[in-house]
Amino acid sequence: MNILYQLSVLFLLISCSQKQESMKHIFYLHGMIIEVQGIKAVSDQFGPYEYTSIIDSLQATGAEVHAEVRTDKTDFFEFGKKISKQIDGLIAKGVSPSDITVIGASKGGMIAMYISDINTNNVNYVLLGSSSDYSQKTFDFNLHGNILGIYEKSDDVAGKDYQHWIKKSTNAKSFKELQINTGLGHGFLYTPNKAWLDPARKMINGKD
Repeated sequence: MNILYQLSVLFLLISCSQKQESMKHIFYLHGMIIEVQGIKAVSDQFGPYEYTSIIDSLQATGAEVHAEVRTDKTDFFEFGKKISKQIDGLIAKGVSPSDITVIGASKGGMIAMYISDINTNNVNYVLLGSSSDYSQKTFDFNLHGNILGIYEKSDDVAGKDYQHWIKKSTNAKSFKELQINTGLGHGFLYTPNKAWLDPARKMINGKD
């Protein structure tokens, strides 16, 4: 009886371990306004940043969502290094790089690019409104992994295409860009808008 019990426990532990290894993981990196105002941030121009709704929509994919809220005292590079180490930790536990997706919005997208620059694993990245004159002049990133850059046609804050980054990122396994046209400007990333969420889901599920 004792042996049967021990075997049952062992089987349960193995099953849980396999489930963990096969689970998909999402790292969501929010925009700068939340650093300043918190998760109930409201922009005079773009309205409320629907942080909770975005997280709920990502959790609805069935993935485990990692979403640490940054503050205005958070160091850009140190935070990127921390997330990179967390990614390495998941992979060390047996999670496939293809089951890890980093979604970065605006400044969060620039942090995601930094992570992609320093982390050589072929994880997935979805960049939302992250290509601008500022990012192109400030950073010299060569991205790794599978990348989808999404930019909004009406975005006059960070609505540049990703050709600059595609040309620089010789280390990337794949790099695609997608222009959307919601008419919401930079505010397209303030909500779980289907225009970016549906392509992100495809990336999460390895269908992009």
